[in-house]
Amino acid sequence: MDTLNDLVQSPPVRIVLILLSAWVVTLILRAVLRRTLRRTFDIPGMDPSRAEARQRAAGAAIRSALVGTIWTIAVITVVSEMGVNIGAFVAAATIIGGAVAFGAQQVMRDILSGFFVLTEDQFGVGDDVDLGVVTGVVERVTLRSARIRDYTGLIWYVPHGSVTRVANVSKAVSAVIDLEVLRTMDRAVLDDVATSLCRALAEHPDVEGMLAGEPVAVGVIDVRDDRLIYRLRVAVHPGRYYAVRSCWRLLALAAFDDGRLHAPLPANVLRIRPDGPTPA
Repeated sequence: MDTLNDLVQSPPVRIVLILLSAWVVTLILRAVLRRTLRRTFDIPGMDPSRAEARQRAAGAAIRSALVGTIWTIAVITVVSEMGVNIGAFVAAATIIGGAVAFGAQQVMRDILSGFFVLTEDQFGVGDDVDLGVVTGVVERVTLRSARIRDYTGLIWYVPHGSVTRVANVSKAVSAVIDLEVLRTMDRAVLDDVATSLCRALAEHPDVEGMLAGEPVAVGVIDVRDDRLIYRLRVAVHPGRYYAVRSCWRLLALAAFDDGRLHAPLPANVLRIRPDGPTPA
């Protein structure tokens, strides 16, 4: 027994046991982390490939951080077992770690924000999104940032910490479009034109299969000094909003051009909010 105790207490054996323990803890951690992430990111009805991509993006960073911590502790313990005084090393590492942590506040903010983006499935690869700083299609999502290709073809790398709002057009099932017309326009005529435009949109071949329901003319929702704000509501399938909106704009512009609608701004300027002025 004494021989066994002496053997276990010997530095070489202790070093082997420390490394073996670190290896076992790493294996257990990987399994637990994989199961935890699967439960955290498991949303009923979600496409399996999308769920797997979210798990992979979050798991890579979290796994690297935890495994790095385990092996750092193991290495420090092994160095101590070899008889090296690690007091000065630990003190220096603490100072350096504090400086790095202070300088990496923004990175940590990005990572924490990215974790919630992934767990809440705010957006994923292939989604049309408006992040405030850029609007486009998501090409890649990591725990720290998102890669967005805008509609001019430019690539944007957006840190999650810089995003304060997210509009995911690919998840939209209902949209509103506001028309601005002259305040003096006859209400009955406006209602008739809006209804006919809704019917034309529903029957238009370019949006066949994109609508989730019949477009509805809601009516006047606001009155300004020289104009009325007339709202229409249209239900669209996810990811089809921009195509439907483009078709609607063409129909509305045609109504302005042929005189059925009268714009309050010169040169038949049609304003469809929230996207701002669009010249005819």
